[in-house]
Amino acid sequence: MPSSADFWNFFNREVGPKLVLRERTFRQMFEYLDRFQRPVIIVETGCTRKAGDWEGDGQSTVQFDRYVSLRDQESVVYSVDIDPASVAAAKTLVGSRVQLTQDDGVKFLTQLTRRLVDEGKTIDLLYLDSFDVDWIYWQKSAAHHIKELCAAMRALRKDTLVVVDDSPLEALFMPNAEQQIQFTRQPLIGGKGRFVAEFAAMAGAKLEFAAYQAGWTGF
Repeated sequence: MPSSADFWNFFNREVGPKLVLRERTFRQMFEYLDRFQRPVIIVETGCTRKAGDWEGDGQSTVQFDRYVSLRDQESVVYSVDIDPASVAAAKTLVGSRVQLTQDDGVKFLTQLTRRLVDEGKTIDLLYLDSFDVDWIYWQKSAAHHIKELCAAMRALRKDTLVVVDDSPLEALFMPNAEQQIQFTRQPLIGGKGRFVAEFAAMAGAKLEFAAYQAGWTGF
C-alpha cells in the first residue's frame, strides 16, 4: 500500500526543489513509509505555521497531509503545537486526515501514547519539531525533544522512524602547519537533536540519516 504516483509527482515537481536542506531527508521519510503494506500513523510535534514557507520550516504538516491523503483511506497524522495561532493556521492548510491539537508536545505525546497502546497501535514516523532552536543556546530545545521521545517510547517499534528537525552536523577543526584540516572533534549531530543523538548512541539505535535533519530506528 505504498503512496501513489500522484504523491511522488507532487513531491518531485512541486515540493522537493523548494525544500533545499530538507529535500533528501524528507524523501527518505516517505520512501521509508512506502515500505509498509498497510495504513500508517505519523505523529508530529510542531505544525506548519504559515503557507508556502518550504525552505524555512519544510511545511511538514502539509507534506504529511498530502502523503496520507494520496496513500489510502485509513492512514492518519496526529499533529500538536503549543501555539493556538499556529494550530489555527495549519487547519486552513490541511484536510481531515490530520488531527491537530493545541497543547504542549510532551503532555500530548504522553496522552496519545496511552491511547495508542490501549488500541494496540504503534507509531510509524515520529517527527519532532515543536521547539524553536537557538543555535547558541541549543540546550532547551534539545532537552524538550528528548522528553518528547521518552513520552512516546511505549508507542514505538524497533522499526519506527524517529526524526528531529534542525539537527545539522557539527564539527570542530583547525588547520595544521601545512594548512590541512585536522578535526579536533569528529562531526556529530547538533541543534535540537543533540540529546536524542546521545541517547540513541547509548541505546544502540541505528542512525538512518544525518544532514540538516537526523533520523533513527531501533529505539
